[in-house]
Amino acid sequence: MSKSVFLFPGMAKSRFSDFERFIQQSSIAQTLYIKAEKYLNHPLLKNFSNGDKSIVTERCAYFVNTLALLYELQKRNKEIHPEYVIGSSFGITTAAVYLGSLGFEDALKIVRDTAIVEDDYLSNMDKEYCTHFIYKYSLGDLEKLIQKFRSEGKWIEISVFISDDLIGIGSTVETINELKRIIKVQGKSTSIHTAELSHTSNLKELRDLLDKEVYSKYEFLELSKPFISDLDARSITCGEDLKEEMLKSVDTPVKFTLVHKKMLDDNIKDIYVIGPSNFFGAILKKDFTVTNIDPLKFRL
Repeated sequence: MSKSVFLFPGMAKSRFSDFERFIQQSSIAQTLYIKAEKYLNHPLLKNFSNGDKSIVTERCAYFVNTLALLYELQKRNKEIHPEYVIGSSFGITTAAVYLGSLGFEDALKIVRDTAIVEDDYLSNMDKEYCTHFIYKYSLGDLEKLIQKFRSEGKWIEISVFISDDLIGIGSTVETINELKRIIKVQGKSTSIHTAELSHTSNLKELRDLLDKEVYSKYEFLELSKPFISDLDARSITCGEDLKEEMLKSVDTPVKFTLVHKKMLDDNIKDIYVIGPSNFFGAILKKDFTVTNIDPLKFRL
């Protein structure tokens, strides 16, 4: 059998309508929601179905939904045994549950508490910041733009390297808007998505805060198989190292390009991307057979 990996993507905005049919048909999803509501003392499914946009509902529902997709996949495909697991950004938590490092209850509470601490911290920063993704803009030209902004005293960093074609930039909303205007005038690229600030060096204080107020309260167990870091492509099997990886991802740029190279070097053939449709399928399909475990397409 060809070598495979499981990939858990980072947090993505998702609507209840994306998961409605899946949740209605999946006894696993329904059971997880019942447990989640008990652990959180929070009407998670009701709030999600009513369109609640709070960070706790969005993140906890996304985590439960992704885990349910994983369990349904495993139930129907017992022959799939990944060589290792990749969790990009938010996806690390789901990977931790799959790998036996965290139980469902602890992982869910980490998701909730992290969301609360992050939301409070980001909303009280000195300026309004964000991460913006651009597509098909040369790294050389981008670095020149970044130098231009820095020469003007503006803070800006590359925070996410997904591929040579897809890069995330962290900065103030004001600077990002200026960047988007320049890109539009040049006509060399496409601005595709703006999200909350993440993976940048100015979040070191947030990382320390999360360590103190959230992660220090939990024990991470030995992993059942390797986890591959999307920061430097190293292999992790120790629970405490996985905890440190989660914290490190707060203020360290994602370099998924290194993970891509590792999978090629390891002769990986099949990648199961578990979660709503995202850019990973389009990026990886050139070199691998990609199966998207998407709630809108997954058949129970």
